[in-house]
Amino acid sequence: MPVLHVPASLRDASGGRERFEVEGTTLREVFAAVRASAPDLFDRLVEDGDLRPDVAVAIDGSILEDTGMFTDVAPDAEIYLVPPIGGG
Repeated sequence: MPVLHVPASLRDASGGRERFEVEGTTLREVFAAVRASAPDLFDRLVEDGDLRPDVAVAIDGSILEDTGMFTDVAPDAEIYLVPPIGGG
């Protein structure tokens, strides 16, 4: 199952969890699964059905240039939420 890693700056919204191992074949499915157990985190990441513009996502070490919610995710993917550089 894909693993979503949560940076320290977002752990307050994740209930203190550092990672979520969830089912999903697209980012939309992964975030929907996270929403079930961490709705506050989901609200910090998704707006109007798409990723918020200030959210960066890396899958298996590569930051996505065009982070669409329909991006395919491999079953063993490591997904990282990348906090803004400089905190802004």
